[in-house]
Amino acid sequence: MKEKLAPENEKVRLVPDARRLRAQWEQRRAELTPDPETLRSWREGVEWDRKGIHLSTTVLAAWTYYINEPLASGGLALITLFVVAVDFFRMRSRRWAIRFFRAFPFVFRVDERHTYTGASILMIGITLTSVLFPAKPATAGILCLTWGDSAAAMVGQFYQHWRRRRRARQQKVRPAPAVRKRRNKTWAGTLGCFVVSMLMILVVIGPQPLVVISGAVVAAFMERWTAGRWDNLTMPLASAGVVHFGLTWLT
Repeated sequence: MKEKLAPENEKVRLVPDARRLRAQWEQRRAELTPDPETLRSWREGVEWDRKGIHLSTTVLAAWTYYINEPLASGGLALITLFVVAVDFFRMRSRRWAIRFFRAFPFVFRVDERHTYTGASILMIGITLTSVLFPAKPATAGILCLTWGDSAAAMVGQFYQHWRRRRRARQQKVRPAPAVRKRRNKTWAGTLGCFVVSMLMILVVIGPQPLVVISGAVVAAFMERWTAGRWDNLTMPLASAGVVHFGLTWLT
């Protein structure tokens, strides 16, 4: 009897499968092996310029708290229109975009070059929060975004760096691997967001444990599960809504 041969298409199929498995193995190996060309400390991995801009919006929280309506929301709306207009013309004009990138290189990430930046989404979120809610809940929601989101990023990146440093020590590699930006969010960062948001709400509304904890939980949940820059919109709105509900119905 003649030996049965495998069909030709099955032979061809084996090569892509082997290549796919090889690529997956190389990717896994690259994740576990530090790259000497990108080694840096945790402090160098944090986007301090963007964090500084983020924290500076504390001024807008104070504006919302101390300035009466409709001046408070009207002023925020004017700032928002300006920021969105800058983004709009930046996307429409290549020359304007190049000039803007050169003037403010620390403002933009790679994935924001052809869409609205986190600054525009942040201002929209702050303005809507000020319009929809009274001063105290709105201020609490804005501070959750300003400080809670920044705490989540810094604590999460520190935790990632610590894990990679421990792995590098186990593999006897020096120095520790760098913090890779924009990776998956960690539970350590979420916990940092929760703690800081709880402190911010406590400062605004005083010792009301149920409202404080509920608002902080919602802020941390939105920070963790909202994709990309859109947590700048969901965090202040959701946390301010919970605080407003708590102050209205639970106290």
